[in-house]
Amino acid sequence: MSIDSTCNVNRVAIIGGGTAGLAAYRHVTAYSNMGATIFERLTSLGGMWSKDFPHHRSDMSTNVSRHSCSFSDFPWPKEEIEKQGKEPFPNADDVGRYLQLYAESYIRPEDVRLCTNVESTQFEHQQWVIATSDASDPSNHKEEHFDYVIFASGFFSTPYTPPIPGLAQSQIHVIHSADFSGSEDYRNKEVVVIGGSLSAVEIAGILCSHAARVHHVYSLPFYPIQRYVPNAEPLGAGRLTFTPVDLVFNKRSTRKSMKEQTQPTTEMNRKKHEYLSSLCPSLPYPPHPDDPPRVGISDTYVSGLRSGVIVPHLARFDSVDEATSNIYLSSGEEIPTVDAIILGTGYTTAFPYLSSDDKATIEYDGDNLMVPFLSHRLVLHPDLPQAGFAGLYRGPYFAVIELQARYLAALFAGEKPWPIEADMRAGVEQERQIRESVRDRKRQFPHSDYGGLVETYARLLDLPLPTSTSSQVDAAVSDQILACNYPRERNEDVMDIEKDVLETLQMSNRGTWVLGAVFRSWCGHWKVVRVIKHDMPGGMDGSFNGIATFHLRQPSPLPSDASKLRPKNPAACSLPNGTSSPDSAKATSDAETGVLEYLYHEAGTFTTSTGVSFQAHRKYVYRYSPRTDIISVWFVMGGAFGSAPDQGDIDYWFHDIVLSSSSDGSAGLWFPEHRDDGGWTAKGDEHLCVRDVYSPIYRFCFNGNEVQQFGIGYDVRGPDKGYISEAWYARET
Repeated sequence: MSIDSTCNVNRVAIIGGGTAGLAAYRHVTAYSNMGATIFERLTSLGGMWSKDFPHHRSDMSTNVSRHSCSFSDFPWPKEEIEKQGKEPFPNADDVGRYLQLYAESYIRPEDVRLCTNVESTQFEHQQWVIATSDASDPSNHKEEHFDYVIFASGFFSTPYTPPIPGLAQSQIHVIHSADFSGSEDYRNKEVVVIGGSLSAVEIAGILCSHAARVHHVYSLPFYPIQRYVPNAEPLGAGRLTFTPVDLVFNKRSTRKSMKEQTQPTTEMNRKKHEYLSSLCPSLPYPPHPDDPPRVGISDTYVSGLRSGVIVPHLARFDSVDEATSNIYLSSGEEIPTVDAIILGTGYTTAFPYLSSDDKATIEYDGDNLMVPFLSHRLVLHPDLPQAGFAGLYRGPYFAVIELQARYLAALFAGEKPWPIEADMRAGVEQERQIRESVRDRKRQFPHSDYGGLVETYARLLDLPLPTSTSSQVDAAVSDQILACNYPRERNEDVMDIEKDVLETLQMSNRGTWVLGAVFRSWCGHWKVVRVIKHDMPGGMDGSFNGIATFHLRQPSPLPSDASKLRPKNPAACSLPNGTSSPDSAKATSDAETGVLEYLYHEAGTFTTSTGVSFQAHRKYVYRYSPRTDIISVWFVMGGAFGSAPDQGDIDYWFHDIVLSSSSDGSAGLWFPEHRDDGGWTAKGDEHLCVRDVYSPIYRFCFNGNEVQQFGIGYDVRGPDKGYISEAWYARET
């Protein structure tokens, strides 16, 4: 029944149909005395995750796992989890589908006004008058009256472009990060990326496999952390395990108190720096330990630094020469011959529907990208009656958004008492202090204490405190600060979410994502020593000393029949019948699956046991698939050996590298001089080369969060051949 014809029902207008708007509707309408209407300017629900969002990028990955992109009692569909494979970081399309299913489950279509612009909101006679127009016909106006309103139109409303002299007049291609559609347009280009927060760091990392050079300009140092970080306790010497970053950072057991820390102290900052510096030991511009730490999240940014493709500049972007298009920085540096500029300079928060009086009431400042308005606990204002905000703060995540929506719904429905005016005014003053403390922009997020913020709303809702036994699945799950630990009620859907979280934690314990960390560590130059020993007469024993380079590049296109590849030269090595590479047998593109690729090149001197020396070199291609967590090794076409070190096309598959579950296994007899270094063992598929079988063995030794040394061995057996090849790699300093 329509809420228009229902007696004694309080009507709530919800402005915005994104994550916050959907959560607000679901929890408002959970009360029998409440009804809601969503106003959304797009043609579909989902907000920034909708394909209709102007700045939607389908393949954009989230920087937290799906467990942090989940409501408390609405599990990710099993088919979505299966599609993601071993990669728990969904892309924008995945999140959009999740929200669409959520909307289909809880939202009545007749309560949604799509393609609708909210022109104004006015509080009159104890009701909110919402004036709207049709997006396709602005002359079509309408007014409706509501008892309450929830502003959920999104914090990141409008891309912000700073006033940079000469920028608009230059001939350089300039876009905001919101309009970045992928790296293909920047192949072999000189690109400048402006900004030191999440979007800029992510884009700089994406570009480093395509662009000729990426000049990254930022004014404050930051830590470029990866999406998977080491767990606190290694399984043994050189043997780390890795977990999605949000499941490591947001744990109850690592906190002294669950109270939100709104003004971090120097001591707190130093402790955070100590931890983050262990993840990023070598930075071009180390942050000051007393300042609030800033982070960027990218799996490839450090690789770009190491390869030299990313050139960091700690400076402000001052101006562009209109005549030459040269870029000038506050440090005095000049960047010439630039093809493109990408502005990762943030967003402003827009309230086009608020009256000038209401904007003045909340002290709205459209130029303030950190705290654009003042409120009590980010949801209320004492002089904005019968109204609330949801998801309107810098850095909103699902758990906070949902709890904000539930709190507002409980207030509007009369289940929870409204805070007294004095408390609300004190809350506004606290937000004012936060606004003042972040004016220097040193703090990346005004409300950076995610766990404390979650707990703030949980206490307002009188939710039970998650304990080591509150999870129906495992204590390790209840230790996580996730929405599933704060449900309205515990049911099978909540248990499904908990099981999904537990499976991710168990995958970490089994060594999933170790190979991803290995692969990311490889970029750059290594000293390599290889020893070859034959155990059959006639073989040439000796040793190789040289430099190996892993060159990050765009993933190569694989032939359509890649799973059945045979060498073009019949006399060359071949694959056994029926052998196929899981990496190559796929229906989606590399961009969609997030495949990463190195061209490996080594050059040096081989010296035989008789003292004869000659120059030697070789090339391979290494590919990592996040969805399978497998590194595949490929031969390079023979003609590439005379080409430049960073050139070489894939010929055919060699083997896949799969981590061994044992700490040592068959590698115990390998690399005896490095046995004390520990590490992980991995194996490769046996490879038939004419009549000889190659059996690969690997050992990866971690120090810090990266592999600092590793070994590759081959046991080669055939009718007339038998030898062992052992190569040990150490990072070239």
